[in-house]
Amino acid sequence: MSEKAKQSYYLGSWSQSITRREMIFGMGGAITLGGLSLLTSCSNDGSSGSGGVIGGALVGVMTQQIPSSLDPITNAQGAALNAAGPCHDWLEYVAINGDLYPSLAKSVDQPDPQTINYTIHSGVKFQNGESVNAQAIADLVGWIQNKDNAAWLNSRFEGVKAVVVDELTLRLELPKPDVAFRFAVTRLPIVAVSTLADQALTPSGCGPYLFKEWVQGSYIEYTKDPNYREADKIDLDSVRMEHFNDSNAGTQAFLAGGKNWVYPTSLSQSKDLTARAESGEIGYMPLEPGVCYLINNCKSGPTADPLVRKAIRLALDRQAMVDGPFNGLSRPFFSMLKPESSFYVKELEYKRDIDQAKALMAEAGLADGFSEKIYTPNVDYFIGLSTIMKDNLAAINIDITVEIEETAAVIDRMFSRKEFNMVVLGDALSPDVSELHEYYLRSTGGRNCGFYVNDKVDALLDEGLREVDAKKSYEIYKQVQMISLLEDTGFIPLVAEVLPAAFKDTNYAEFMGGFIQYIIWPEAELN
Repeated sequence: MSEKAKQSYYLGSWSQSITRREMIFGMGGAITLGGLSLLTSCSNDGSSGSGGVIGGALVGVMTQQIPSSLDPITNAQGAALNAAGPCHDWLEYVAINGDLYPSLAKSVDQPDPQTINYTIHSGVKFQNGESVNAQAIADLVGWIQNKDNAAWLNSRFEGVKAVVVDELTLRLELPKPDVAFRFAVTRLPIVAVSTLADQALTPSGCGPYLFKEWVQGSYIEYTKDPNYREADKIDLDSVRMEHFNDSNAGTQAFLAGGKNWVYPTSLSQSKDLTARAESGEIGYMPLEPGVCYLINNCKSGPTADPLVRKAIRLALDRQAMVDGPFNGLSRPFFSMLKPESSFYVKELEYKRDIDQAKALMAEAGLADGFSEKIYTPNVDYFIGLSTIMKDNLAAINIDITVEIEETAAVIDRMFSRKEFNMVVLGDALSPDVSELHEYYLRSTGGRNCGFYVNDKVDALLDEGLREVDAKKSYEIYKQVQMISLLEDTGFIPLVAEVLPAAFKDTNYAEFMGGFIQYIIWPEAELN
């Protein structure tokens, strides 16, 4: 791994390193940045990468991310993709620095903002023996577009036409210019449509490992697939992920021995883990892959009034959230983007202002406040954030009850039933400026569970998906953020979702990937 990439991991920061213009107008899609060709995989010489141990079992610990399903097509929960990941492959991956590189796709060509051509490797098979070809992927796109199937990417693929050019060439024709659509495709594991009914319990795809066993709430195990398209590059015999609901217990299980990595580690044990890393006992990475947020119902209840949502935003103490639940490892967030992003808008930042918040409540006719519930996952830092918000909002006479539910139940409440007025959760950051704004702020967005609607924002988002010039794109998305995060307060970023990892006897830093949902399993080794 390069020093630059290592620095990105340890600092938890990246900016968008490939521009939209470069993505679209590169010669045949072959773009080289800093010596990395986007049409080459991470290791393509037939060797085992960094010279790891041949054979053996990689044993990891996943904490606080207990999957309720192993189907990442219908389940947006990161835990599902983490648990099912070893058996899957994608057309393209997103690297730690935000670059795209092909996997199942031999090459990718995007001649204009409405057309993407994928050329697929020949001879690839799904784990059930069916061929991975253009028709199979077109069938998968069609399945996703059927609303009855409840695929979480349904809204993102709406109107997309999948054209089978030949056996190994698929053309995606977009209903409107969408220069960020390739990033949406990286969210889609390529699976055979005939297996979709069984993915929840017995995942299968065309990745490097075969599903072996899942003991719900305990562990999931995979063995090497000898028929994987690059099986000669896979050094491990098996992968096992053990699930711990509590990060403290999972971290202690890792430290006791016999485990190669734990993610995320206990936030309360960060000082001890840092000291162990400095002594050379373990590796430790305070990763910052996500953003924690508060969503208010913009359609019903007191929070339907934007004045109330503004008051709530101004009353929140982000530094207390950093210092408490995240033990100082996090930082305040005012955006869906990291401050290092070239699209970050400094004007979004503001100081807590209780007096102004009270004035807004009075203007809304609610000076005496109201009572409300905040729903939160049964995860220590989300509970901590909600508890701080309860104290913060008491200062403007909002009486909060913190309702704790299992993560899967909160996700169902938010995105399926949409039965809440206030809810706290987190999502993975994206290397493209448009992705989270599309999901949460577009009136028809797939994760717009707060019923946020602003016609001007919709129009700006349309304009943003057409624009390839970086300066013009910045101005467009600046307007989107100033309206939706400040004027309307349709979404309230809180703090960075810091999820530290610890590891030993493995190249974890190289296969972890840059975001919550991405673990690049073909790169995993023991050492």
